[in-house]
Amino acid sequence: MGLAASQARFLAITSRKASCEFQSMQIAQQKLSLTRELEEVSDEYQAAINSTRLVWDADGSGEYLYNLSYSLMMSPSDVNAYTPYLLSRRDGKIALNSSMAAAAEAAGISDSGFIGTAQEKAQAYAIFIGELQNQGVISATTADSAISIGLVADAGLGGQLMGRENANQMSLTSMISYIDLITEGAASGYYSDGSVEAELAEKLVFDFNKTAYNEDGSFRTELDCGLSSGWSKNAHSTTLLMNGSYYNDATYADDGVGSYTPGSFSLADLLNEDMTLLVTGQTDYTKICQTMSSAIKTGSDKGSFSLLLNNDVDQWYDSINGAGSFNNLSADEKALLTFFDQLTKGMYALLMPEEPSSTDLNAFYTAMDELITSFSNKKDGTDYVNIGGKLPFNSESYAKNAVQNADNYNCWVKKGNSWAISLSNLTEAFLTNFVDGMNGYSGGYVIQNKVSSSYYITDDPGYIYTVNSGADDEKDLWTSEFYSVIFNNLCQNGWYQNDQLEDKEYLDNAIKNGQLFVVSQGSDNYYYQSRYVQINGGHIMENTDDDAIAQAEVEYTRKKSQINYKEEELEIEAEKLDAEIAALTTEYDTVKSLISKNIEKTFTMFQS
Repeated sequence: MGLAASQARFLAITSRKASCEFQSMQIAQQKLSLTRELEEVSDEYQAAINSTRLVWDADGSGEYLYNLSYSLMMSPSDVNAYTPYLLSRRDGKIALNSSMAAAAEAAGISDSGFIGTAQEKAQAYAIFIGELQNQGVISATTADSAISIGLVADAGLGGQLMGRENANQMSLTSMISYIDLITEGAASGYYSDGSVEAELAEKLVFDFNKTAYNEDGSFRTELDCGLSSGWSKNAHSTTLLMNGSYYNDATYADDGVGSYTPGSFSLADLLNEDMTLLVTGQTDYTKICQTMSSAIKTGSDKGSFSLLLNNDVDQWYDSINGAGSFNNLSADEKALLTFFDQLTKGMYALLMPEEPSSTDLNAFYTAMDELITSFSNKKDGTDYVNIGGKLPFNSESYAKNAVQNADNYNCWVKKGNSWAISLSNLTEAFLTNFVDGMNGYSGGYVIQNKVSSSYYITDDPGYIYTVNSGADDEKDLWTSEFYSVIFNNLCQNGWYQNDQLEDKEYLDNAIKNGQLFVVSQGSDNYYYQSRYVQINGGHIMENTDDDAIAQAEVEYTRKKSQINYKEEELEIEAEKLDAEIAALTTEYDTVKSLISKNIEKTFTMFQS
């Protein structure tokens, strides 16, 4: 090969070798980039493994977990036990999605809340529920039932909600709330006539209208009751009082003498208030009590009791004492028999099992017998308390003193010619004897004449009553309470619209970092905001995000496979380049040597 040809070849080899080395360097850079990409994919996968999501633990066992969502917290269901969990920002305003916000706005609740009368709030609540239906949040059936039952005014504001854990298991406060809800629901027409609920509600309501008149048939006035000036020793009346005041849930007309029409009251009122029966005027009350006791105990005790439970009180009384006997009784005797009749029927319907055992029945009959004893006035005075005194016979202090002292006893209190008995105390005593008897009198409860010597079952805050109720109908009541809690808290705290609440990722992050607080029921039945880890019951918890991990694993595997494939291609290409560079280097050295020899030979030839 000539010198010119060798030089041309040398330049070509040098260029190709430089190109191969540059490509080799590029491959090395690509391999380094793939290494960094693999590290990033690995970091993402590791982050996914360590990631958590917020879940809802329905019963605290950790076995029944649901993805936390705004809908789960704000829609009544078995998952949240028909109890709302609201969200709020730091200033306390409740966070609402667009549908809820539309309902709040339609009801006239401003962003700072709503202040109005009880009637105005009830009307606003009906509008609120109606707009929730329009927005598709609730069905027409749910809306109708919630509006029919009406606003539970103290729900979420200190009022005790019905028990949710077991449809028929209730604490005393929950049982009182249940009685209120079912009787108010029946009064509003929510339950159809003849339904099981309507019949139960009817038995839980006490009607004392039969005692609204004096012995001579004239309308009873405040003066007749012996609690105001002008009272005469000849006045005679049977009067119902609540917490020491005239009871009236119907009307009150001030006509100068304070005439009134007493309405009805429920078993819940007897358990939650202080209902007192007052009889004034000169009368042989011993005879009244003995007449009542004798009538009830006529014939076989249990047979007579059973007859009473299945008939109206006047029919039952006439069947024992002859036709027309009930109408011949005084207003006092009618009042006592009416109360006895309604209390026993109400307790039986509310608490007696569908298929009672002999123990259950004996406990009920015994409780009835003890109630009769409380009404009876024995000659030795052991069954009533005569508080005595030598005040003028026409003093209204007789009646006032009797009423004030009745609260301390489970029997009659007599002052002068005024008699008073606490119907609430008798109700709690009856409940104690009945329920404790069904449990074999194992609770250690004691009923004595004096309240201070008694230990009622109602004094035991931990006792759980088994109540006859339909689970489906209870869910209607729970639903009404649910939306009442939301409505009441919106009125109290105000609200703002947050359109991101439906976004799971946003919701989780906002709750985790404290941007949103959970507003839940406290031990005092008010609703408070707190961090999610502190909510009552601990339902919200962080849990490993299995879905995110599975998705990350698939992505990691896919990307790693792609990177490995690219690495293999680059490795093959690098090996080819390395081989070519090696061959070029050899040829480079050969041509270089040849050029050097040619130059040397040429210089030698010209020197000679």
